[in-house]
Order: sequence, then C-alpha cells, then structure tokens
Amino acid sequence: MALNRRNRSHILATASLLVITAACIIAAGCTAGTSAPGAVSGLNGVTWSLDSYLDENDTLIPVLSGTEVSARFDDDGKVGGSAGCNYYGGNYSLDGTDLSVSSLVQTLKLCTEPEGIMDQEARFMELLGSAAGCRIEDERLILTDADGTDVLVFTKEEPAELAGTSWELATLSDENGAMIPVLAGTNVTLVFGADGGLGGSAGCNSYGADCTVDGANLTIEPPIRTEMYCSEPPGLMDQEDRYLAHLTNTSSYRTEGGRLIFTDHEGADLLVFEPVAPTPDLPFTGTDWVLEAYSTGGDAVSSVLAGTTITANFADGNVTGNAGCNHYGGQYSLDGATLSVSSVYSTLMYCETPGVMEQEGRFMGLLANVSSYRVEGDRLILTDTEGTDVLFFVQAPEVPPAPLTGTGWTLESYSLNGEAISSVIAGTTITAEFSPDGNVTGNAGCNSYGAGYVLDGANLTIEPPISTKMYCNEPEGVMEQENTYLNLLSSVSSYRVEGNRLSLANEAGTDLLTFVQAPSSEGRWMSPPDGGDYDLLDEDGNVVASY
Repeated sequence: MALNRRNRSHILATASLLVITAACIIAAGCTAGTSAPGAVSGLNGVTWSLDSYLDENDTLIPVLSGTEVSARFDDDGKVGGSAGCNYYGGNYSLDGTDLSVSSLVQTLKLCTEPEGIMDQEARFMELLGSAAGCRIEDERLILTDADGTDVLVFTKEEPAELAGTSWELATLSDENGAMIPVLAGTNVTLVFGADGGLGGSAGCNSYGADCTVDGANLTIEPPIRTEMYCSEPPGLMDQEDRYLAHLTNTSSYRTEGGRLIFTDHEGADLLVFEPVAPTPDLPFTGTDWVLEAYSTGGDAVSSVLAGTTITANFADGNVTGNAGCNHYGGQYSLDGATLSVSSVYSTLMYCETPGVMEQEGRFMGLLANVSSYRVEGDRLILTDTEGTDVLFFVQAPEVPPAPLTGTGWTLESYSLNGEAISSVIAGTTITAEFSPDGNVTGNAGCNSYGAGYVLDGANLTIEPPISTKMYCNEPEGVMEQENTYLNLLSSVSSYRVEGNRLSLANEAGTDLLTFVQAPSSEGRWMSPPDGGDYDLLDEDGNVVASY
C-alpha cells in the first residue's frame, strides 16, 4: 500500500499495521461539511477523546475508568486512533452531516485490565463502523447511527502538559515518510525538564536541547550531543541522526491513546513515543555520580574517553572522586540550586594514555567554576556562571562494598602533613591485607611489613608495624614514602569502604590513606598451617622475623 506523508502515523507493533491518523476538519460542526472533507477548516490537529457510547441497552454510558479511546479525522479521508487496547485505522467520507466510516482495521492485542475493556473496544468499533451522521455541540463531537440516535460522544483532547514527563521512542519516520519501529536492542528516550529543556538518550549518545511549547505548537532547538560512536546494532548511528533531525523539524505535538506524537509543519508524523514512568530525582548529596560528558567550549560536548572513569560524590560540604587519573577532593557550598566548589586539590600521578591528562585538566577546571546544579531523575547537570551546562553525570552503577578483611588493597594516595594529598610514587606499589585474625600485612614500597589491628564497628586501630630492613635506592623518594606510610598506619582511627575503595582516617576524620581493591594480595607475611606466628620472609623466602 503506497502512503504519502500526510497519510502516515503509526506502525502497530502486534499486527505490523500502519494506522493513519490526522485532523478532524469540521469547522462549525459536521453541518458545515461538504463532499470534500478537506474543504472545511477550524479544528485541524484535534484529537477527539471518547466520553461515552451507546451500550447494548441503548443507554449512553461513560468509558471505563483507566481506558483511553480516541479518533482523528484527516482531510484526506482517513480516520484512526486508539480503541482502548488496540490501535485502528480506516477511511471516512463526509457529505454535509452524513458520515460513513469504512475499511476499518486494527491490531490484535489482548488486554485484560480493566475488566470489560475488550467488550468496550468491540462495541466502539461496531458503532464507529455503522456511523451515519455527526454534529458538533459545545466542542463535543457526536456520531449518530442511521436512525439519528447518538451513539458516540467525544470531547476535545487538550494538549498534554509536557514538563516533567518521560517517554520512549516507539516509531519514527524514514526517508520515504513511512513510520518504522526503532531498531531492536536500542533505547531512545525523551525527558522534558521543568526549565524549558529536554534531553535523554538518542540510542548511543546523550543529548539535550531547549524547547518552547505554545499550546499544541512545539519548537525544539538543534540538540547538542556527546560524541561517542556505537557500531552495534548496525544502523544505530543512522537512526540517531534521523531522530535528532526530526526533533529539530518538529512543529507541533499531540497525545493520542497515551502516546506522544511529534509532527512537522505540514502535519506529517515524525516521531511516536510511548510513556514511561518518570525516574524520581536522586538526591544531589550522597549519590555516587559518574561523568558521562563534558563541555569542550561553546555548544560542543564530548563524551568521556573510553576506558576512563570520572566520578563525584557531594557529602557534608566535601566533594571527592576520581578525575580519570588522579583522586581529587574539595569543598562545596549550596544555596538552593546555587553551587560553588572551592579548595580543589588532587593527587599528582601522571597517566600516559593519550588525552587522559587533558581531559582531567578540563574536568577539574569546569568543576571549580560551576555555579548551579539540577538533578533530572538519575542525571546530574552542573552549570557555569553563564548558564551553560558543562558537566553531565549519571548515577554510578552500584558496586557492592568489598570486605575490609580478606581483600587485597593497593594504596592510591596518602596524606602529607594532614593537608596535602600525594599519589604513590610511579613505579612503586604499596599494599595492605587485613586478615580475619587481627593482623594486617603487605608491602610498603620497598619492605614487607606486618602489624596487629583491632576493629570495633567502624573504629580501627593499628599497632606500630614491623618491617624488613632492605634499602631501596630507586625510584627517588621511595624510602621517605615508605616511612610516611608506616607512620600513618599507626595514626589510623577509623575506616570506611565505598565500593572498591578503602579510606583510613585519623581521630579528626581526615583521610590519611586511600586504597583501591587489588586483584590479589601482594603481602609477604606468611602464616604457618598450625596457626602459629606470622613469619616475615625476605626475597629469597627466608624467615627474617616473626610476629
């Protein structure tokens, strides 16, 4: 069946049926009609929502609560909408007040809720197919049968409020104007914010845009998106480009049977969305955020480099996280949606992967200059002083906390004089493993060490460690680092585990040592099978001390 742009609407999933919908053109009621439906005007773009229908006892009864039955008549003689469970389409002709509907087809889904929905649907389709006349009274559309009896009574369906709603793309117009379903395995989303903006996932990249709603008119500015490339499934990037182009070409919208439909300036359908339950806004503080994209200047937005992870957690006036290479921290203050970040510091590691350090520098600079924030579901957007969105986070995947005991930990950074934070010297590895029997062992960068520890809830005390007595010349500073590390162990008063990270703090709550989970323990302390003392071994496997 050949379809022009004015005649297309929906690919109906179950029956692969193209349902044609458009505007009911009946200017001063059906009494103003002619034999050419397109000759009348006045209600173009209106969706009619069924209010009541004639039951088997010849009584007008209201539609079932929780069901939506609709109809749209276009000026090319097509009628379509939702019958409550299934979508339908057909032809109609209008001559004065005489109306006839023919060639009705519908999808074949079965709905069980609410009770009676399928009986109502069957009755609606029967009455619509036998309609013989129509009129409009007080903005109601009334269809009558051959005897002039009112059988279907519709009211105007007003444009839905879009702010705060969430949608998932079901179908979109292809290059020939036909509506096609989204690619299997892809998820294209649309979320309207309360501030006149919209955004979501285009299937591969995240996007955002400003929009203006005026009645049923909808104008969307050209979206900005991240810059990832996805190769699977085939055709995803073409679908994404087409979707974003359709957003920009949108001129109006309507809701029909619970769906949201975008149309162009000619009234042709471009995008059809299904509603999804909005995600409750996550709390700004205490949520683990992971960076998805960041501004590179102007309207340009870049995705985070593949293989890197940038995180942020705002809590108790402190912001901490990983900038992609180095661990960072700082302070923040809130006044409503106003946010300022200050005293930002970071460890001093250098990562050789191309682009990582440049990305980190950009992130740290943007973070230090944010002026406000907003949370949209599971997304956090930070904005600069000019009102430009510069940092885009999503909720970090939940990582179950690693157990303190039995986990191999590798030191990432340590405190210098209680203020500055230093990364571990490149080329050195410092480890710790807390055994269930109250001993911590590991390597301090040059020498192996061991110490007893006591746990009481989150409180942790570590006895002064003992270590082997080797001296390492390289890399420069390794022995000073080792000495600092062992002294800090004795100053530990508490611990916390967040995912795969372990932080040891002093009595004031200042973090002294920060570890990440290692694949396995690298400690050199060995416990004999009989459960006796721990033996400290040198590089040749000789016992040099017992604990």
